Amino acid sequence: MTLISSEGTAEEVKSPENKDVWEFELGAGATVSPEYEGSDEYEPGAVPYFHLSWKDTVVATTRGGGPGLYLQKSWRDDFSTSLGVRYEGGRDQDDSDALDGLGDLDVGAVAVGNIAYEWGPVEFSAELAHDLTGDRDGTTATLGAEYSKMLFENRGRFAIGPTVTWADEEYMDNTFGISPTQAASSRNNYSPFDAESGIKDVGLNASFSYAFTEHVSVLVSGEYARLLGDAADSPLVDDEGSANQFQGLVGLIYRW
Repeated sequence: MTLISSEGTAEEVKSPENKDVWEFELGAGATVSPEYEGSDEYEPGAVPYFHLSWKDTVVATTRGGGPGLYLQKSWRDDFSTSLGVRYEGGRDQDDSDALDGLGDLDVGAVAVGNIAYEWGPVEFSAELAHDLTGDRDGTTATLGAEYSKMLFENRGRFAIGPTVTWADEEYMDNTFGISPTQAASSRNNYSPFDAESGIKDVGLNASFSYAFTEHVSVLVSGEYARLLGDAADSPLVDDEGSANQFQGLVGLIYRW
């Protein structure tokens, strides 16, 4: 899940006294998301959330995707970089009837590099991610921008912004392609399909968080993505799914 990814826990609210050295957040969220990337069927779920930071340099977190470990550095007040490894779940053929016979798609460890630049209320970001383990063996590059505004005497934070993601041939073909072997064993009698590299999707993310106290906050977020190119043309999407992808989350976070 990419939904518990916002920095929006109303940082301007008074923070615990040890925040200059340690920051620790723990929580959980209820989610709804597609059964697989490209599906038109949705399933509810629950995800844990944690964020542990030492001097804002060594970070273990679920923000921005699966659980990960990062080294980050603020070079200036408006410019920062991070480098790390996160875990991403794959795809099980039992997740949906549309995947029956295609086999599982394991992912696992993903190397991630990120740069971010703040310009007033807008943060621009770029992320490069490459699979280190698993079957997907792909690389993606994501550009994003986020406008944020503090509300309700700095207890609330609203953020919204677009994203665009490019994926290489390995990512596209392993995620959206269908090999001759998979076509022969598929329940839906798919024809073989080769997916080439290109723009995978464009999206819009929005979130709102509200801090009830300096420790307890609630987060509501939503994400829309439109699959493009060969991702949208895949039989998994065009025939059995949808190019329109939605995700939603409601979570509760406690910070020390």
